[in-house]
Amino acid sequence: MADRVTGPSPHAHRFRIAIAALVGIAIGAIAVALVVIASNGSSTDTATKWSDWSPPDDGVLGAREIANHVAPFYRISSVDQLDVVTVVNLSSASPSSASASGSSSSNATSNSSLQVAVRSDPSSSQVSLLGGKTIAYNLCGIGSSNCTIGAGKPSPDRLLLLRREALELALYTFKYISGIQNVVAILPPGHTVQGCTGICPNPHVRSAVKPVDIALLFVRDELKPWLTQPLSYTFPERFPPSVPELSLWKQTPEAGLVAQITERGLFSEQLVQTQDGSNLIVLDPQPPQ
Repeated sequence: MADRVTGPSPHAHRFRIAIAALVGIAIGAIAVALVVIASNGSSTDTATKWSDWSPPDDGVLGAREIANHVAPFYRISSVDQLDVVTVVNLSSASPSSASASGSSSSNATSNSSLQVAVRSDPSSSQVSLLGGKTIAYNLCGIGSSNCTIGAGKPSPDRLLLLRREALELALYTFKYISGIQNVVAILPPGHTVQGCTGICPNPHVRSAVKPVDIALLFVRDELKPWLTQPLSYTFPERFPPSVPELSLWKQTPEAGLVAQITERGLFSEQLVQTQDGSNLIVLDPQPPQ
């Protein structure tokens, strides 16, 4: 009996089409899953990233890179930069007391080896050397010979902008420079208004404007809350305002936060010589500005 040859089932091509479709759906599902996993991973990395930029070095060179990175974003106008930031050459110090006498021009240069001291009692000559590793930045205004800001006039709004710059320098430093416990930012010379108390030379004038050199002192432990969240949370504005934009910026939540964080760190500063001949940047507490 001859074998019976059976031809292909009339439904075979339908099964092949169905199988091909199922395989295509499976491949598509796998591809979508891989894209979702990759995007979730990248979004997680972005969410945990502290800043878009970081210095390649974690030492003094890194501090200089931070200064060079931050300063160009702070501007008098859309064209002119507000200041140039340099790193002050500090000598190491352990906590102790020293007696300061005499004074000289402030705005320390990066070529002089200095120590930083804090005077808790304005009426005393005794100062306490700042303990721990310290980075000091000198903010030198552009357009003058003595580091003042050459354009415009000193104002509380402009001082607040400089406080923002100092805070940004400090946050980058604590986040990326190894072992730093303190950051000092020496601001361009400005002025403050001092009221007259007691018997005034002119009873009709109860306040006077006097020059003042301001520095901000930041301690790492006090800024920890802002080191554990992305920098964009502290500075939600993409760029700092230029001087003409200050009147609008000071009404933003960011400006209020900057004022709150930096308020306790305001000091007047002067360069003095101790009895043993060494030089100190002496910080005296200032009232809220």
